[in-house]
Amino acid sequence: MKGGRSGKRVASDPFSWARWLHANTALTSGPWGAYGAAADPGGGDVNKSGLIAEVAKRTGGSKADVGRMIDSSMDVIRETVSRGGRVSLVGFGTFERKRRNKRIARNPRKPMTPIVVPARDLPWFTAGKEFREMVASKRRRVPAKR
Repeated sequence: MKGGRSGKRVASDPFSWARWLHANTALTSGPWGAYGAAADPGGGDVNKSGLIAEVAKRTGGSKADVGRMIDSSMDVIRETVSRGGRVSLVGFGTFERKRRNKRIARNPRKPMTPIVVPARDLPWFTAGKEFREMVASKRRRVPAKR
């Protein structure tokens, strides 16, 4: 050790989150890897490429074919909802367009000045019964042992 340092942190050492996370991996990692990141779809966030990879693995298809299918599915959903139609996927949920009416909002700094928020159409998703039940069952917590 240079300079006679004992290897212990002293007050003059800058704090490093990387060093803290490395030293406390038991606190920051779950059953699916470090920092909650997951290769398992049940353990963390999944983006489009992760979804494509998982579907390709489960179906045995190529990633390119699965990617085209997912892109086409999303295009159909977008086009149908933008025209005002509903897309219902039984067990998963319903995509639809909802109308938000014109309303008056207030600026907290100037509460006497009204701000008119125009009406607009928004995409809307309502989860299906099976999907809601699956999410609810994953959220139940077991009381901690003492």
